Amino acid sequence: MSKTIWIVVANRVTARIFATESPLGAIDEIETLLHPQGRVQDDVLVTDKPGRTTERAGPGRSATDPDTSQHEHEATVFATEIAQMLTKARNDARYGTLVLAAPPAFLGTLRKAMDAQTRGLVTLELDKDLALLDARALRTHLPERLVRAEG
Repeated sequence: MSKTIWIVVANRVTARIFATESPLGAIDEIETLLHPQGRVQDDVLVTDKPGRTTERAGPGRSATDPDTSQHEHEATVFATEIAQMLTKARNDARYGTLVLAAPPAFLGTLRKAMDAQTRGLVTLELDKDLALLDARALRTHLPERLVRAEG
């Protein structure tokens, strides 16, 4: 297993991957994924009118809201893309330990999208949006010593 530690900082628009070989070392950005659809307003993403339903009591029809917003859908799509990339990188032995940082809702979505083997390599989760920080600023938000996965 690789001794490299990957730090994934993400939100529903940007995912940045940083790496370090040392639990005490500096981190370097190695990859960026962008999902601009995560920034677009719902009414731009959805051009159709809401579906209609007939009321059981009374003669009227009313619009129905979809079960999930388009933003939630786009967040799931992006989390799945990130998770697939992490799985491939794990299979290619590009890292041995993962640190995740994302806003709480997106962190949960990302966690659900990851397979069990990849999730098992996560040693730290931060429920903060740190995706816009440079490597030096991000490192100050992490523990002094990053924990490696057992392996």
